[in-house]
Amino acid sequence: MPIYGPDQINFDGVDGHRYWFYHPFSYTGMAEIDDKLSGFPVAIFLPSHRPASGIPLVIGLQGMCAPYGWNAFIISTLTQMGIAVALFDTPFAGERSLVRTFTALVQQEIKPLVEQGIAFDTELLFTLFSRIAIDINTVHQFCAEKYGISLHHLALFGVSMGVLESAYAFTANSLGERLLGVIGHADIKSFAKSWGHLLLPDLAASPLGRIAESTVLRLQPELNALFQILKLTKHLKSLDEYANLCNPMTYIDRVKLPRRARFLVGANDPLVNTQDARICAENFPDGDCYVVPGLGHGTRQWGPDFVQHVRYFLQTQLGDWQS
Repeated sequence: MPIYGPDQINFDGVDGHRYWFYHPFSYTGMAEIDDKLSGFPVAIFLPSHRPASGIPLVIGLQGMCAPYGWNAFIISTLTQMGIAVALFDTPFAGERSLVRTFTALVQQEIKPLVEQGIAFDTELLFTLFSRIAIDINTVHQFCAEKYGISLHHLALFGVSMGVLESAYAFTANSLGERLLGVIGHADIKSFAKSWGHLLLPDLAASPLGRIAESTVLRLQPELNALFQILKLTKHLKSLDEYANLCNPMTYIDRVKLPRRARFLVGANDPLVNTQDARICAENFPDGDCYVVPGLGHGTRQWGPDFVQHVRYFLQTQLGDWQS
């Protein structure tokens, strides 16, 4: 697998190295699309006050279609603790996108896909989850070989949909000693129920919805991507064959002590049900969920902001790795 670089970068006041990984894979069977999804940037940041040999690593993933730079705020906190950080773009995000809008608007990012008649469905989502897990392992192994970073102290950090992607790697592929998720949790079925808002996804996948879709698309074909997302959400809620394969909780029996999972969610988050997050955490051998009053989905109604909460969360959950 070709790896290019590094280039020098600076995020959050911390100098780092940016590489370009190219890992060819047939995501859709269309060469032009697959080529764009196969190459991605990887940014690595090391503590300045200690040698890299043997230090812990946090690999961070952002939400669906969100560029990796949106996780820049965790870098200074972790490197000051003596912990290395690696960030990379997942498929359809940032520089790994088909349109590179850097907006994290899923319907825009997948528009070229659906225009080619490729369904953004649970089968493709399972392919994405599986490949992201491989990417996480590839980045971890690279960091160990290039910098001497520990193979045994790896934490997977995710934001929103990035929690599900990290959790899949954690449960299905047994990657990482700790799973740290914010504004999300690891149960794809219940997450889809709260994030999908009940009626619209069911309508979109119903016979009435298909009639409405046909009518609307004749008038506004640009809405095709939105209908794809609604139908995807419906199938995640009903947990069809591929949704079940995507679901990190399908593989929960592979998680053994002392591996642990922690979730941080907002009491005022309209997209994440706090009770679902608590139930999800309880299914792990060592799992817990912290609910923050006033916190929304990356927003706040009162109290400290999202960044402050996440930084404190990381400090408390990785304090024993600090040096």
